[in-house]
Amino acid sequence: MIIGGILGGLISIPFGRTTNNHFRMFNLFQKMNWFLRLDVEIRHKERLQSNEPYILIANHQSCIDVLAMSYAWPENCVVILKSSLKWLPGFNLCAWLCHSIYINRFNKEKSKNTVDATSVAIKEHKRKVWVFPEGTRNPGSKLLSFKKGAFILAHQSKIPVVCCVFSSHKQFYDWEEKRFDDSGRILAEILPAIDSTKFESIDALSDHCHEIMQKKFDEINQNLGITVESSKRE
Repeated sequence: MIIGGILGGLISIPFGRTTNNHFRMFNLFQKMNWFLRLDVEIRHKERLQSNEPYILIANHQSCIDVLAMSYAWPENCVVILKSSLKWLPGFNLCAWLCHSIYINRFNKEKSKNTVDATSVAIKEHKRKVWVFPEGTRNPGSKLLSFKKGAFILAHQSKIPVVCCVFSSHKQFYDWEEKRFDDSGRILAEILPAIDSTKFESIDALSDHCHEIMQKKFDEINQNLGITVESSKRE
């Protein structure tokens, strides 16, 4: 993925800063998938097709999510990344060219400033924003508690939240076991948009999204015959 990020950044330089650079980078990732032989299926992708902005949230398990999200990526979308990634060589160039947004999770004032600036970009450019609300990678059976940034953004900007749920990678990939089996399968489902204005509080919106995503995660894994063990982070 780092190699893909470096190559994607170099290829995107002539086009300047634009959200369309994501597709150039993701095209490389999908070509790299020829070696990994992962079968990626996105169900209800049509729910992402809108000219209006929304917050797109997804569960986060490993770096393989970057490949999976490339098949679901909507137009005019940016991603919120943890601030430490801005120092990753190659990746940081690609992220800058794609208008990616860095957030400092350990500094409330800086986090608030990032949310406010992103809200302005949403209104001015009708940007869609991809967020991993768990805030860190989690390969376990239960989603971690959601950080509030995505839901503050949705509530503040009065835009919908769209949930994307990826199946577990456990049947073909396990970091602790140092195992990667080719010909794995990733199934993702896009859930119907949620009207953020119908919730009285940010916590209520966050809790609702967490509940339906956990339910769908369990359902998808059960249908695929995947058993997911608990994680130490749960």
